[in-house]
Amino acid sequence: MRLFVILFFASLLIGCGSVDHREKTGEVRLDFSLDTVMIDPGQEILFLNSGLNQAQLSPDRKHLYNFNPADFSIEKINLDELKFEDKINFSKEGPNGVGQYVMGFLLVDENSILFRSYNQDNFLDWEGNKKRQFDFKKVGAEAERIADGEHLFMPVIQPGQPQVFFGLVSNWEKKSTALAVFDLAKDHVKRIDVPLFEKTSAFKIEFNDGQMGYVMGTSEYVKCEGGKVILGAEVSSDLYVYDPLTEALDQRAFESELTANEKKGNHPGKVSDRKEMEGIYRKIHEEIGFQAIHWDEKNDLYYRFSSMAEFSDTAETPENRMVPSPTGAKVYLTVFDKDLNQIAESRVPMLTKKPAYHFVKDGKIWIFENMEDEMGFVRLNFQL
Repeated sequence: MRLFVILFFASLLIGCGSVDHREKTGEVRLDFSLDTVMIDPGQEILFLNSGLNQAQLSPDRKHLYNFNPADFSIEKINLDELKFEDKINFSKEGPNGVGQYVMGFLLVDENSILFRSYNQDNFLDWEGNKKRQFDFKKVGAEAERIADGEHLFMPVIQPGQPQVFFGLVSNWEKKSTALAVFDLAKDHVKRIDVPLFEKTSAFKIEFNDGQMGYVMGTSEYVKCEGGKVILGAEVSSDLYVYDPLTEALDQRAFESELTANEKKGNHPGKVSDRKEMEGIYRKIHEEIGFQAIHWDEKNDLYYRFSSMAEFSDTAETPENRMVPSPTGAKVYLTVFDKDLNQIAESRVPMLTKKPAYHFVKDGKIWIFENMEDEMGFVRLNFQL
């Protein structure tokens, strides 16, 4: 699990409740404050091993739903009261079975949850009863469908349109990614090429030393935030907005005064030497990387973290990892208005690791932190 480190001792931070940073430098352009909250688990042992990588925030931002593969349930966390509230159990097999290999879930509406498993997609109610089983790979005409060798990342929806899904379809062999729009009511799928994702192909690198093989890549995403369908990638500050009505893509390019605007991407497509692969990984992550954008409904703003990893020259790669672990990072925050115009950017000096799972609630950025196997959140606030 990835720990989130702050420039202050965690015990001091928790004990004091909050920390302010008001000293401005050339890179620090905003006044930040930081506090930490803990979730009361009651009698439950909350699942934290995956860093909340399958958690979902409710549309009203009052609850966090976290999938627990250990007992095949979803943990419901009340974020207003900071406590565990309920557990929803699901079945792997039988009439309500969702399959054993869960890939993720999505809160569709007040009546439905989408559960994605290997070769099986399911709509269930909040009691775990199956309402419909289907397969995204079989949506649309045969010529349009997801082909063998392609992977559909967890799709998203716009509120009020529970039959229309937006997802990314990647082909590792071709090093390509496209936006796919699924209309389940019409049994139709449409693909849209996104120029931004052409930049990510230079960072899809195949490693094979004759004993082990894998493909390394950078992150890409599609999100429905603030009423917009937004596409982004780790390698570039560019964003694209997709209009479902006109099917148009609108590029938004940004210029940073503090960092580069994208990664360079001069890397071989195939590597067979482990040390060479470690060096490539380090070089890629030492360059600026952009995380997913988040909507602040309280202030009508968008926020996005970016970071540059730092590595120790003396640290050795752990035996259970193929690539080295960063020892720290420089973290930046960019602020956009509701029309995605960039209005502010600053280094965040209190954050010294790439932010883990995070979301925006009540005008603050909540960043997950595992604190001695308890669920905690570091909450970042600032003044423009």
